[in-house]
Amino acid sequence: MAIAVQADPNDIKELKEMFQALDKDGNGSISFEELEIGLGDRENAAQLLELLQSADTDGSGTINYSEFLAATMDAQMFQRESYLKTAFQMFDADGSGQIDSNELLQLLAGDDFRNLYTQEQLDAAIAEVDDDGNGEIDFNEFMVMMRNAAR
Repeated sequence: MAIAVQADPNDIKELKEMFQALDKDGNGSISFEELEIGLGDRENAAQLLELLQSADTDGSGTINYSEFLAATMDAQMFQRESYLKTAFQMFDADGSGQIDSNELLQLLAGDDFRNLYTQEQLDAAIAEVDDDGNGEIDFNEFMVMMRNAAR
């Protein structure tokens, strides 16, 4: 999501058009009913529907534009170092060059994610990618994590 919200409009023009076509009622989000109708009887419709349902990160039962972009962005775009650097800086609230669990908790404290993750879950998520074991994620660890996620 951090990369999707700051993507160059030229890079996501086709995705924006696709989102608008699926958003039949024009309310800025796509219901799963709209998705089923929009995907129709495509060969891979069930797989696409499952992918997009998993993009509903805030559990609202609909997919907003940012969630849609995050789920459908091309892996090459997703891996651009400039996008990754900006996304990293969004998480690194104190500008220390490291992301710690408190910064993640602050970022996830908004209405969309409130109460979805415990401190223990955030610590475990950091530990998964914290190669040097210091309890924080530096930019190199962040890049490795994001590139692995895009595969």
